[in-house]
Amino acid sequence: LAHDDDAQGCLARAGTAQAPLRIVIVRQRSDRLAILKRYAADLAGGLLAGTLVATVLAFAVVRRGMRPLHDVIGKANDISTQRLASRLSVDDVPAELRELGVAFNAMLDRLEEGVQRLSGFAADLAHDLRTPVNTLMMQTQVALSRPRAGGEYEALLASNVEEYERLARMIENTLFLARADHAQLALRREALDAGRELAQIADYFEMLAEDGGIELRLDARGTVHADPVLLRRAVNNLMANAVRHTPRGGHVDLVAREDGEGMRIDVRNTGTGIAPEHLGQLFERYYRADPARAEGGSSAGLGLAIVRAIMQLHGGMATATSAEGATVFTLHFPPAPRPAPAGAGGGSD
Repeated sequence: LAHDDDAQGCLARAGTAQAPLRIVIVRQRSDRLAILKRYAADLAGGLLAGTLVATVLAFAVVRRGMRPLHDVIGKANDISTQRLASRLSVDDVPAELRELGVAFNAMLDRLEEGVQRLSGFAADLAHDLRTPVNTLMMQTQVALSRPRAGGEYEALLASNVEEYERLARMIENTLFLARADHAQLALRREALDAGRELAQIADYFEMLAEDGGIELRLDARGTVHADPVLLRRAVNNLMANAVRHTPRGGHVDLVAREDGEGMRIDVRNTGTGIAPEHLGQLFERYYRADPARAEGGSSAGLGLAIVRAIMQLHGGMATATSAEGATVFTLHFPPAPRPAPAGAGGGSD
């Protein structure tokens, strides 16, 4: 038996003359455990240090990558109704955020347009309401300035009634457009005889046209699938506009024809025509191609806007064309909706 203090082990030999020699080497486990513990400590320290370094680097990379987004958020927070003209710069942002910036700028464009239209709508509405209100106030003040006969008061009240009716029409038209914008109008579509419906409208304007020295001509046939009340309102607005702007000796044509895409109704009148730059805006609210006519008529600049709203409710459209000496407003009504297949609505009760 031999013992090695430095190696912390021992060597043993045992055997007899008749048996083979057997050698046993014994070594302590503490040295291996110490090596393993040292390796484990080094590995844990390396993992901890690597984790800390990776966390710091990841935070720095994310912070740098999020900087353009924070810039976008900061610029977005600076935008208000008074600074809608500001836009996000999309040239110096990463490709991943460029699409977001473009979409945000497009939203700002729509928002700015809506705010401008709302501001213009409010200004125009206030202007148009001011005229009849001032008229009522002035007439009442004049009437109260001194005692008057009963007949004079009756004339004043009759004049005031006209202004009240004008105010009522303006308010009703504004409410109609508001309900149309929010899809709060019920559409009762029917199959209507275009000739009969338009003949009634032509009869209504016949006397007005004769007083103005205007010839009114009707040529209508076919079936139009529309709400009868809204159809009459749309055509009435176009006819009133045509008669109002047709000079003495001119004529107004009311024509209706079916084609492959539904029913087409034309209101054509002679006159000076409309400049091309105005045609695209005629159906905007309170838009008037001729400012000189701003005080005339009872529509207060809403007549053609109502026509467009009615056509949109029907799934159709209203258009306007003009050339030297003639203007045509056209209503395109779609054909009748196809009935649903039998049994498509559900089962039995």
